[in-house]
Amino acid sequence: MKILVLGGTGNVGTHLVRQLLDQGNTVRVLVRNADRASLVASGAEAVVADIVGDPDSARGAFVGIDAVFMLNAAFVYETVEGLMAIWMAKSAGVARFVYQSTHSIGHLHHLPHLGSKLAIEEALKVSGMSYTILRPNHFFQNDEYSRYALLAHGTYLNPIGTVGCWRVDVRDIADAAAIILTNEGHDGKTYALVGPENLTGPQCTDTWSQALGRPIKYEDDISQWQAVVKPYLDAWVVEDLGYMFEEIKKHGMLGNSEELATLTGLLGRPPRSHTDYVAECITNWQGPAVN
Repeated sequence: MKILVLGGTGNVGTHLVRQLLDQGNTVRVLVRNADRASLVASGAEAVVADIVGDPDSARGAFVGIDAVFMLNAAFVYETVEGLMAIWMAKSAGVARFVYQSTHSIGHLHHLPHLGSKLAIEEALKVSGMSYTILRPNHFFQNDEYSRYALLAHGTYLNPIGTVGCWRVDVRDIADAAAIILTNEGHDGKTYALVGPENLTGPQCTDTWSQALGRPIKYEDDISQWQAVVKPYLDAWVVEDLGYMFEEIKKHGMLGNSEELATLTGLLGRPPRSHTDYVAECITNWQGPAVN
């Protein structure tokens, strides 16, 4: 198959591209900026084009493509980019479109970067293409923003609160997406992707404390998390994610055993645990940390 990946240099997309290449597929990755092209996995074709800023440059990326995976980043034109990508794919004759949305969108859709996803979902449903929607929970890999605080100050910065999230590993999301893109039987389906258990902020802190072998403090103050990510994200995204954490602290991102069973069946194995993810981080976190 020839597959176009939008978002192929991010947390999920990097793993997905490698997985698709390992399966023997031809992979094209669309990146908005030339400086991202160097991040595209070896063996994949990098196409630099801006769907919103220069539609003519982007339209050709969809030609000859069998399936599209889209995870478009949170930015001010996310809705426009997503809707235009769907239209370009349909116009180019793409048969299958897989879109990554978000879990718990029913009570989070009023947030700016998540409301965009709901609009894109609805457009995809009426596009006429075979489609599948993925709604993953909060990523394990979001703990990366806590790396410096954990190692240098013994503090876990991830204010998800005490209601909890059924957090999931991005590699399980990528594995599920690869299966759906390259196999039949997923047309018109929406999959909630969750990890094996509900996790609260204090529970995640305890896991880090046990793995590091020393006491770790849980920092529940959203503003402290925002201070850490502020240098790396647009100001409106930092503000928007603060609203998101307020909602998660109130309502959580709660999965259920049925969602877990569905992902387990799709993968042919249980999804990875947060405990295993943390153990890997202890081994792998040798480079510079976000601080």
